[in-house]
Amino acid sequence: MKKSILSVIAIALVGVFALTSCKDNKTMTDYLTIEKGWTLSSATTTPYWTLNDNTQISDLFEGYVYDCEKDDVIKFKADYFEYLNPGEVCEDQPSQESSLGKWAINEEEKVLDMQIPFFYDEEIESCKILELNKDELKVTYTWTLGENPAKGVPGTYTFTLTYVPAK
Repeated sequence: MKKSILSVIAIALVGVFALTSCKDNKTMTDYLTIEKGWTLSSATTTPYWTLNDNTQISDLFEGYVYDCEKDDVIKFKADYFEYLNPGEVCEDQPSQESSLGKWAINEEEKVLDMQIPFFYDEEIESCKILELNKDELKVTYTWTLGENPAKGVPGTYTFTLTYVPAK
């Protein structure tokens, strides 16, 4: 009787250890395509970005990214299209889900080709993935701005964008 109880306990312990030692086998694509989507939680640039009033900022939430853009949800869906679901709708922004274009991921090289929503262009940006897990999507993108007074001071800027799962 004692042997059978000990055997059951030993088998249960082996099962517990096997389950708790399992590694998360999710791929970057699995994390990226979460059903809730992603919301921008921070956006920074180096060097400083110069606003129209000549104020220089490194935190793009301080005058570049509009409040109505901060609650937008981007979704990377299995059809390889990136979608935008606006929260508070900005002027000239669709009021319902709209496609931003195709996305692609190179998991080996940690590169995500996506359209950065607040750039308001149709170009796909190749972003370096700094972090991608269940809690955070963090990318960096380097952009060279030529002579275009409407967009800002010419130069090369590195944007770091952090997204968190949408609520």
